Amino acid sequence: MHEIRVTVPEGRGKDVASLARNVGIKQVSVYPVFAYGPNERKEVISAETSTPKARHFADAVLTASWFDSAECTLTSRELRAIVTEDRAREITRPMVEPPINVFEDLWQLNNITVSYFARAFAGAILLAYGMLQDNPITIVVAALFLPFLSQVLAISFGAWSGDWSLAGQGLKALTVSTIASIFAGAIVTYLHGGPMLFQHFSSLLPSFAISAVIGLAAGPITADDAGRRYFIGVAAAVQYGIFPVWFGYCLIRGFPPSGVTAVRIGTFGINVATIAMGGLLGYLLLRIKRKDVEVFVKHRRNRHA
Repeated sequence: MHEIRVTVPEGRGKDVASLARNVGIKQVSVYPVFAYGPNERKEVISAETSTPKARHFADAVLTASWFDSAECTLTSRELRAIVTEDRAREITRPMVEPPINVFEDLWQLNNITVSYFARAFAGAILLAYGMLQDNPITIVVAALFLPFLSQVLAISFGAWSGDWSLAGQGLKALTVSTIASIFAGAIVTYLHGGPMLFQHFSSLLPSFAISAVIGLAAGPITADDAGRRYFIGVAAAVQYGIFPVWFGYCLIRGFPPSGVTAVRIGTFGINVATIAMGGLLGYLLLRIKRKDVEVFVKHRRNRHA
């Protein structure tokens, strides 16, 4: 369930309300406000509705010929409950979120901050220790921390939508996560010693199949109000994280034969590419159209031009 709130110049409220009614939203609130900064009167239109209708409403506003991000704004809020005449089955339908939610959520999850690095490094430390001990509980706990999935999705979603700044940000964040995991593997190995008891590295074909399933699940889950995103994130983190941690281990203890090293590095690359493509295919199956994403990418560029 979502609230879509649109702020437009005075007199434009009826047009926005009409768009809401056209997508099946029965009740819309319109109220005047005074916006300081531009120092002008505006109108705010608020619609609280199911997630699918919120998506159609947001798309309709963003693609309207009169919408200009220089003088209009649109915000989306997830709601816990709405009491209306609509049946609970309809109002609580969780899919599909407005594309702007997916887009800006990926941006938020890929900002590289001190806390981001701390999370990546702490998760990798736990993963390295779990791999040295072959302790599945520690490995799963570590995967809850590791940021890998949203970073790969940002690369594919950004490239597909034409927002190369998002794709680049995802690549930077993925690089930070990978480097943090390599350092963590090296540090824990240096302090703990060895050998590494974890030997459950999948070969190329099984890794490809597992990554494809993870990617296909990741797209729908990230666009689903009720999706348990952290579960699929754990699976993706394990697919990614074990390889850079192993690489860090090898920097201290030495590398196996070149053929084994090449296969494991290649498997890491295949996992990244496969989950990225699987996630993108998942978005396409949800009928998140590229042109809809391009609309708000264009508005965001115009706002910062």
